[in-house]
Amino acid sequence: MAGLVPMVVEQTTRGERSYDIFSR
Repeated sequence: MAGLVPMVVEQTTRGERSYDIFSR
């Protein structure tokens, strides 16, 4: 899953938001 986190951050350009979804 760690590999998907950075991918989403670059696609959404918002690490804070993408991390929130993974945190849940």
